[in-house]
Amino acid sequence: MAHSAAYKLKVLARKRANQFYDKVVKGTKVIDTVHDHVHDGEHFFVTYSVADLGAATTPDDMMTVSFTTPSDARLHFVWVAICSSGARVRLIRGKTGGGVNPTGTLQIYNSDENSTNTSGVTDVAGANETKVSYDATLFTGGVTLIDEYIGADGQGRTFIGGDTRGDQEIILKESTIYQLSLYETDNVPGTLQLSWYEI
Repeated sequence: MAHSAAYKLKVLARKRANQFYDKVVKGTKVIDTVHDHVHDGEHFFVTYSVADLGAATTPDDMMTVSFTTPSDARLHFVWVAICSSGARVRLIRGKTGGGVNPTGTLQIYNSDENSTNTSGVTDVAGANETKVSYDATLFTGGVTLIDEYIGADGQGRTFIGGDTRGDQEIILKESTIYQLSLYETDNVPGTLQLSWYEI
């Protein structure tokens, strides 16, 4: 759902009036910027896990999360990939092919469970508001922003991304499709965690 101009003005006015007051802690703000966005209901997340990457058939040995960014807000985006064995993780912007036949959609949640604000992100087709597509085919012909191999067989649980937001955050383009994928041929579980705030 795109945020209206009236909504944006309301948010801006509220921030200017209350920029040093936090309604959650009921006192002067001494929290970091991202935590402030959580308190203001502007931070969102989605998580996707599979029990057996090697058994995945659509797409082969791969899990993907694909989405379209809103036209009126920039996503300050971080992600985490978790796998118990060596795996390949990619973040791709745009495509000339692929990104079709998703298994379904996943709901995007607000990090403030009390907030009624919703994300402007839609699924890869741009048809379902506040949802992302999962297990669409791998994008082809786009720009590969990240292409890394994480861990090695036998190393145990492996994380990448998001631990230090200042180093990992990517501000995504507006009205653009993206895909995060995790590929592993072993019979191991995998998880993709995406989080962002929209301003």
